[in-house]
Amino acid sequence: MSTPPQTPVQFRFGATTVNPGRRELSYDGGRVNVGDRAFDLLILLIERRGTVVSKELIMDVVWPNRVVGENTLEGQVSLLRRALSADRDAIRTIAGRGYQFVGDLDTNVPTTTDSLSGRSVGPNPLRGKPLPAHVSRLIGRDISLGEVTNLIRSRRLVTLIGAGGVGKTRLAIEAASELSSNFADGAVLVELAATVSADHVAATVATAFGFSPGDGTRDLEKIAPGLRDRHLLIVVDNCEHLIESAAQLVETLLQVTPGSTVIATSRAALRIAGEHVYRVPSLDMPSHDDARDAKRFGAIELFLERMGSGADTAVDTSLPLIARICRQLDGIPLAIELAAACTAGLGIQGVADRLNDRFQILQNGARTALPRQQTLRATVDWSYKLLSPVLKTVLSRLSLFAGSFTLDAAQRMIGGTDVPQHEVTAAIADLVDRSLLCAIPNLPQMHYRLLDTIRAYARDRLVESGTSHDWLVRHAQHVLGVFRSADKLAQERAEIDWKRTFGLYLDDLRSAVEWSFSDESTTVIAIELVVTSIPLSMQFALIEECLCRVDAAMTALPRLSAQARLNLPVIEWEMKLQAARGACLLFQNVGTQTCEAFAASLVLAQETRSTEYQLRGLWGCWSHAYLNGQYAQSLALASHFSEVAKKSRWPGDRMVACRMSGIAHLCLGQLNAALTELESIRLPVGRTNRAERIRFLYDECCMSRSVLAQTLAFLDRHGEAERTARQALEDAQALDHTPSSCYALSEALCPAALLREDDAGLDEAVQMLSDSTRRHGVSTWKARAEIWRGLIELRVGHVESYDARIVPSLDEIGNAQYYVALSPFLGETAIALARFGRVRDASDLLSRAIARATTAKDYLSWVELLRARAEVILLREDPDVSHLAEQMLRNALSVARRRGFMAWEVRCGRSLEQLWKLFGKSPFEHPPTPTIPVSFEPFDVPPGILSYPNDSAA
Repeated sequence: MSTPPQTPVQFRFGATTVNPGRRELSYDGGRVNVGDRAFDLLILLIERRGTVVSKELIMDVVWPNRVVGENTLEGQVSLLRRALSADRDAIRTIAGRGYQFVGDLDTNVPTTTDSLSGRSVGPNPLRGKPLPAHVSRLIGRDISLGEVTNLIRSRRLVTLIGAGGVGKTRLAIEAASELSSNFADGAVLVELAATVSADHVAATVATAFGFSPGDGTRDLEKIAPGLRDRHLLIVVDNCEHLIESAAQLVETLLQVTPGSTVIATSRAALRIAGEHVYRVPSLDMPSHDDARDAKRFGAIELFLERMGSGADTAVDTSLPLIARICRQLDGIPLAIELAAACTAGLGIQGVADRLNDRFQILQNGARTALPRQQTLRATVDWSYKLLSPVLKTVLSRLSLFAGSFTLDAAQRMIGGTDVPQHEVTAAIADLVDRSLLCAIPNLPQMHYRLLDTIRAYARDRLVESGTSHDWLVRHAQHVLGVFRSADKLAQERAEIDWKRTFGLYLDDLRSAVEWSFSDESTTVIAIELVVTSIPLSMQFALIEECLCRVDAAMTALPRLSAQARLNLPVIEWEMKLQAARGACLLFQNVGTQTCEAFAASLVLAQETRSTEYQLRGLWGCWSHAYLNGQYAQSLALASHFSEVAKKSRWPGDRMVACRMSGIAHLCLGQLNAALTELESIRLPVGRTNRAERIRFLYDECCMSRSVLAQTLAFLDRHGEAERTARQALEDAQALDHTPSSCYALSEALCPAALLREDDAGLDEAVQMLSDSTRRHGVSTWKARAEIWRGLIELRVGHVESYDARIVPSLDEIGNAQYYVALSPFLGETAIALARFGRVRDASDLLSRAIARATTAKDYLSWVELLRARAEVILLREDPDVSHLAEQMLRNALSVARRRGFMAWEVRCGRSLEQLWKLFGKSPFEHPPTPTIPVSFEPFDVPPGILSYPNDSAA
């Protein structure tokens, strides 16, 4: 019996029909004649549809054993497109890469002979599901795409896992498209997203390969023979909801097609032999809002691309907001695309302001996307519905952690009678496997965290359960227990790594404090949380944040009932809160509120006989006194501190007393006494206790060396001053304490460089100070960075920097601008202003500073400021006023000599020499002027502003 002839296969797309067996091409029912080369080209593109076919491969197949140019290929493509008429767009040019067939293809029979190779292939895989051609470009995935393609070249099974919306499918398809030309039979996509039951998996697979759905059966035995010799790249997409069946499917495909490779995508690993798991990361994004190169980050680039031109036009000014949005959305592409789509209606600011309601606003997904990818809620719902009741319970409770957490913390806080601790452990492992929880390798314990989107969703589920209040109380109590331990360690000045030990709980502290203050029943917990977290805030220099919490706690204290106050250490709490408030205010200004807070803490400390807080109160009052020019009082307070410190069991307190006394002597112009006190300090060598070193806001080693550097500079010992200042900076950097680094830079390195006329050294120090303040938000150091930056710009002619940088920053610094370390800055600023024609501004600046020095009897500052006043007069080059400048300089020189201000003596002498040279005078032309400064009023300065009566060298 003869075998009936097979009916040739026909391909249809649009109005075009292709019959490879007869080598016929028809359009709209009429035959179209094209050459053999064009026809072979069309067949090749159809066989590898959905993938990019390189020009090299086309030339090898269509023109075998011949060398042809690209022009020949382009000519054949043009000929073919003309033949296809309205279906010409089915052939897509991929610039720089090749060509791609993107038409919707249909066939009419299940078997054929390979039209180019002549191989009998059984059921025709060309009927299978092609890889989709994406219209938009892949953004921010260059590294991941490279890593995945490299894995595919060396592994037979690569599973891409990650959270919903992270871009697993897109990455898998892009990788498959890039590599499909390496597989003789191309790439096939098996989509499981719409398959609702394990019973239908085999039918879905059969359809994907171009077979009848009924050919799949349970174990794919009918289609296996037709695939055995195939060299395919198979993409199995969306496995998570049928994970067991998907694992069996992939294992079977690998067995029946030994020449093929599988890329699977799932929110959980398949856990089969030979699997290599690749966790698809979120898009990279800037770690802070004001990143200078924000546009280079994948998350920002995607947001801008999807936002298009319909939203805010001032994109550059909105980059900080966009960076914040992308961070809050964890860099997840789907969420970013949804947020970008909302900007057309809400604007960038509107989206940023409403991200707490992200599930309400992020609902503008593509209409052609799968339903679960059209809104953010639907994406997370998809994963949540796959969880067991225990996993849902654990996930909702884990949402209480605001940041990272350890397994121990999770077991202690969320474990209970309904979910034993061992089940918590198993649940966390399962949630990590399902990409709902991120595991962060860390020593000595693994850390975990929820993506913000998952946390928000899980918190909603906790609220729906009706148990959220009880669990929020439990979370606050858990955090309180952690910070009670931290406070106890701080009191003992224990040597611990604060960042590693307690940094993990910072976000939880913020969350617990905010919630506890919002509920009257948890006010006591909120207050104690603030009190016990003060040491951590100071260790991490979270000054402004700490002040906000302290003020909230002090406002809440009076609301406690009389009964509650009887059973609580309210006086101790208030004492600690007042001391912390004073310390925080000291970073911002030196106004009366600062002193009042320290004084109140001191009174309570004396009442409770707390040596520790007596010292803190005295130190705060001393800081306020010397920064406000009350130098005699600061010396008395330093002596009082020294007496109390003798009762302290901590040797470091005596070192602090010497440093306080040294600064008081320095401010009084008693340089030799200051040097004696400061050089008597024996700073610790090697690793020392961090808790003790920064107990008084700044690193004690850094501060002692900084003040010593100032003293040495005023004594004209510039080499020693520079080395000491650099040591101070090294102390702060080794401790990784930014405020201390700022102190060393602003109060030691910058003045020392200015006094030795080292412009390069000053530039370097100011740049480092600016960089430090960018990473740290303490306003006083930002202001100091601005004044030093302004001086550098002013000295090279950018006069506008005085108004833009220096004036507002000096206003923010307040009275502390007159501290002796800044007197060289004030003098040089005035001289620079006068040099560029701003004489009145120079006069006003010096008048205020000299008046302050006169009132405070600040001899050290007064001498340098008087010299600067003379320099300003000299810039007029007016012989009629030269005698006034000379009189000032002689008086300043006389005071500098009598008081041992050696640096000032040198500078005054140099200024006098310039005066004599400018006006052709001799130093012996006139007798020395009186040593008591006279009063006069150049440039409308009020009478007597320059006089400094009763100077003596006592």
